[in-house]
Amino acid sequence: MMTLAFPIETFYIAALIYGTALLCSLLRLERFAVRLLAAAFAVNMISELGGRYLIWPYCNMFAEPFFLPLALAAIALILVMLERQRQGLSLVPLIVLFAGLAIFFSEGYYPPFTLMSKSIYAHLFHLFVFIAHGLLIAGAYLALLAVYGKRRDEMPYRLIIWGFAFLCTAGLFGMVWSYMERADVVSWNHYYFHSIAIWFYYVGFLHLHLTRGWGQKRKAWVLLGGVILSFDYLPQIGGIHGPGVLDARLYQLY
Repeated sequence: MMTLAFPIETFYIAALIYGTALLCSLLRLERFAVRLLAAAFAVNMISELGGRYLIWPYCNMFAEPFFLPLALAAIALILVMLERQRQGLSLVPLIVLFAGLAIFFSEGYYPPFTLMSKSIYAHLFHLFVFIAHGLLIAGAYLALLAVYGKRRDEMPYRLIIWGFAFLCTAGLFGMVWSYMERADVVSWNHYYFHSIAIWFYYVGFLHLHLTRGWGQKRKAWVLLGGVILSFDYLPQIGGIHGPGVLDARLYQLY
């Protein structure tokens, strides 16, 4: 029988495979790295689906520290399928970094959630926000790599545009969720203001990008600032866990 420890235990396995994929990538064993990345993505997906099956619908559909590696791995695999294998594999260190943050610093696999959040729109809101964050982080990272590699590449900006589209869609789901639960399309709290700030930040960036107002290097640094601003899941990140960090009971429902 599946227990509440299953999702985090499978996440540990996914993180281990991500790390092995990184090692293969560093050793220039790209074919093995891609296969391991795909395997890790599959295990990570099983972890997510297992967690949602056990707790649905009384909890947030996704915990962002554990979901971001999955989103970044999906982006990396899509890049590989688009015959941009080197760019896809360049995201693996980022995936390993965020997987490590989830394991060593996350406050819990199941963040507290209210009954008001049982609405499907609440889950769609978080899903689209987290995918947007993955796209925005990946776009900024690839933009910086392009700058320091002294080459021009439009792919990072395509990821940013897709990330912004997901962010806009998340806002629509958020308004529907708020209206259905509170009879108001806006929930005036710090999370809403933070989300709006991120949205306006990227409106400004896309304006500069589409009008060719800034060079590639400046745009890359602006994108890095957007990544820092997008870390609105930090309340789910706490201090480093001491003894028993790999004990799945740390992440069970509390």
